[in-house]
Amino acid sequence: MKIVLRTKDGEELEAFVEELSREFPELERREDRSLEPAPALGIGNISFHGVPRGREAGVFREILRKCTGASWARENLVEVKIFTTPTCRFCEKAVSAAAELTMMGKRLRLMVYDATWFTELAEEYEVTSVPKIVIAGKLFIESHTTREGYRRLILEGLQQLGLA
Repeated sequence: MKIVLRTKDGEELEAFVEELSREFPELERREDRSLEPAPALGIGNISFHGVPRGREAGVFREILRKCTGASWARENLVEVKIFTTPTCRFCEKAVSAAAELTMMGKRLRLMVYDATWFTELAEEYEVTSVPKIVIAGKLFIESHTTREGYRRLILEGLQQLGLA
C-alpha cells in the first residue's frame, strides 16, 4: 500500500509517518508536492490535512488497515470535505463512515481537515462545530450521530445533489 506525503515544516508529521512505518511495514512512502494544503497524508482518494493526533490518529490507522482491498474510483470524483478536531468523539465516526464509502468505490475524493491546523479554511467554511461535512461545496452537514448515521447522511446528501 502506498502513502503519499506533503510535508512543510513537518517534523511532527514525519514522526507520525515513522511510527506508521513501524506498525505497517508494507507501507510505501512517496512525497507528493501536489497534496495541498500541507502538511498532509494521502492514501488512494483519501487525504488528511494536518497531523493526525488523538482520535484522528486512530481513525487514520483504521483506514490504513482497511484500505488493502479498497476499490478506488478514478473518474468523476465528488469532493467531500470533513473538518475535525483531535478530541472530537463524533469526528472519528464521520471520517470512518466517509472513508468506508470512498474505499467501496463510491466516486468520492475525501479530504479531512484538522480545523485546529487550518483555521483560515475552517473560517471560510464557517466551521462552528465539528464534524462539519461539505459535499461538492454545496451541501453542509453538521450533526452528532453514529457512524451509520453519518454514512446515511452522506449517501442522502449525494442523492439530494444528484451525485449518487
